[in-house]
Amino acid sequence: MELSPLARERLARIGALSPEEKEKASQSGELDSLLSEYFTGNLSSDDLWKRLKALQDRSGKSITKEAQLKLLDTLRLQMNQVDFEQRRNAILAVETVKDKGDYSNLELVLTSLETLRQKYTQIKEQAYQQLRASVEKQLHAVAQQAIRQGMKIDMENSIDANVKASPQWKDFISKHEQACGEMFTSHIDKLRELI
Repeated sequence: MELSPLARERLARIGALSPEEKEKASQSGELDSLLSEYFTGNLSSDDLWKRLKALQDRSGKSITKEAQLKLLDTLRLQMNQVDFEQRRNAILAVETVKDKGDYSNLELVLTSLETLRQKYTQIKEQAYQQLRASVEKQLHAVAQQAIRQGMKIDMENSIDANVKASPQWKDFISKHEQACGEMFTSHIDKLRELI
């Protein structure tokens, strides 16, 4: 199999890394490994801080910014609370490694982000429950007749399936996710500016 000209060019560039680029790539790989250990629970935020501080002492201050940006890239609107807290704690821990960090403003934006995530989930759940109650009333009469005819009905799954398939739910969730997604992105952009 012959390589395309673009692939050959990329391979040539890889071999042509300067010593500084190789060192930066090595440090970035070490950072990825460190964050991986943290995400899998093999490192506490204190241990992450210590090892990141040692890495910064060897490689320079840009590594802390890179670490925080990588952590920011893992934040999601729909992530669970434990994962969000883990990333939040790591972002703030890394901020304390910096000589002149902006911990309080970073914490403020992260708190706003958490509030947004909670409201997103709460509003979504409320809308779902309201629509579910409406669908349940409609299906109850149909189910009673089906049961009289000897059919077995799984009401819970039928209700949930009807809610999720309804145009009202699809319209709501589309608009809700778009609006909250835009606010989430705005918060992430603020965090990037602070880092």
